[in-house]
Amino acid sequence: MSGNDACPVIRPYVASDNPDIVVAALAGLANCRDTGSFAAVYELAASSGHRIIQAAALKALAFTTAELDRRPHSGLVAEVLQSEAPEAMKAAAIYGLMQSITYSGLSPSDLPALDFALLLEQAAKPGPASIQAAYLLARLAGLSSVYTPDGVMAAIEGGAMPEQQYVLAKVLAQFGDAASPFLIKLAANDDYRLAMSALRGLGGLTDAASMALIEQSLSHENPAFRHLAVTALSARNQGDASTTAQVVALTSDKNPWVAVTALRGLMRRAPDRALSIAEAWIAGDDYYRAFVALGMLAQSDEGKAILTDYTAAHPGTIRGREAAIALDPSIEAIRQPRKTPSVSLLRSYSNRALVLETTRGAICIAPLAEAPYAAANFMLLADAGKMDGMLWHRVIPNFVTQAGQSEDFSLATWGTIREEWGAQSHEVGTVGVATAGPDTGSAQFFINTAHNLHLDGRYTVFGKVVDGMDAAKALQEGDVIEKATTVPNSNATCR
Repeated sequence: MSGNDACPVIRPYVASDNPDIVVAALAGLANCRDTGSFAAVYELAASSGHRIIQAAALKALAFTTAELDRRPHSGLVAEVLQSEAPEAMKAAAIYGLMQSITYSGLSPSDLPALDFALLLEQAAKPGPASIQAAYLLARLAGLSSVYTPDGVMAAIEGGAMPEQQYVLAKVLAQFGDAASPFLIKLAANDDYRLAMSALRGLGGLTDAASMALIEQSLSHENPAFRHLAVTALSARNQGDASTTAQVVALTSDKNPWVAVTALRGLMRRAPDRALSIAEAWIAGDDYYRAFVALGMLAQSDEGKAILTDYTAAHPGTIRGREAAIALDPSIEAIRQPRKTPSVSLLRSYSNRALVLETTRGAICIAPLAEAPYAAANFMLLADAGKMDGMLWHRVIPNFVTQAGQSEDFSLATWGTIREEWGAQSHEVGTVGVATAGPDTGSAQFFINTAHNLHLDGRYTVFGKVVDGMDAAKALQEGDVIEKATTVPNSNATCR
């Protein structure tokens, strides 16, 4: 039993006299996305005399609130924030609301009950509720209607902890050129994560000062900064021929990540010029460039025509399959579930660790007890030699680095695994299963390089980096896993 099938069985337990059972039931309803239980969960969140139950209910509203229930939900959160509730209760309330609106593209006018001045004030303080408040703000659009860039900058500099600062820096980009002096100041910060958050926001500006910073960052010694600078440059001065020429030149950069980033930008600026480069890349020796180019070609009718011809000419190859998937993403979902591993195999892997020898160094990942089946899946991949040569094909600085793409055609039939949404949050160094929807995980995974709260309850966390996090943060798109092995987990460094 799983998903929606489990919801009716779980619902009655929220009325149990045992607080532990109620808390477990609330977590279960959230995991099966039971919006039909909103009324019961809301009642516990609003009026339970048991603080642990109330906090659990406030968190469960994250996935039990339907769009039509958003107004009462946000009203309840507003009441909690304006009350004398303890910090943990406020954190649970904000978390639930943040998760429920994460991908909705809402603006302050959609949540009229919230006191946005209070939210920003909360985000500028130390503490768990403050971290949640910053994340909630970062998931909203249109904040320029309730804040000024001066106010957001004051929150960043006025006592906010580093994690909140990184998140609030993203908010500044919503103010356009008015945010330029603040983003430029943050981009000079010694904290590279804060500097990268600021640089990321420069693409939406038009002023000369921020453009000068982008130009300067194009020669930065850190490839991640160069990647962000190219992304920002590509978004600027859309009709300007000289800027387009810069982007075209960068598609030939010796750093593959920079070159690919430039082609992504060129596809938006000058599709005709990008198409010819992408067509050349899919026929080249560099699998990373070819893989990315295949996805880009699907963005236009002309590109789809190229993919159609390529698919017909390369049957039975991984690139031919990727071309077909680019044309019809539903093909990727056509996989058989993997056979459930035996308990003895799970136990044996629980005492082992996964070691990835990568382009940037070794990374050691210890499995988590909350997700034994997912952990075993990736251990099996390593022991079968299926992770050797895998590409780090998606790297977003200060977010995630993702691997799993490979020219090994057999991975297409590896099969899918079930979700195991445990208690583990997507903190820095945790390792998650990359999916294209519930229960579609297979061979792709990602390492969190930031605390990505909005991924909680959406992607299984199966491991944690216990050694080699510096190597993980140094990874660039186009890097590879040279060798993957499993080793006894008795050695803390796995070396």
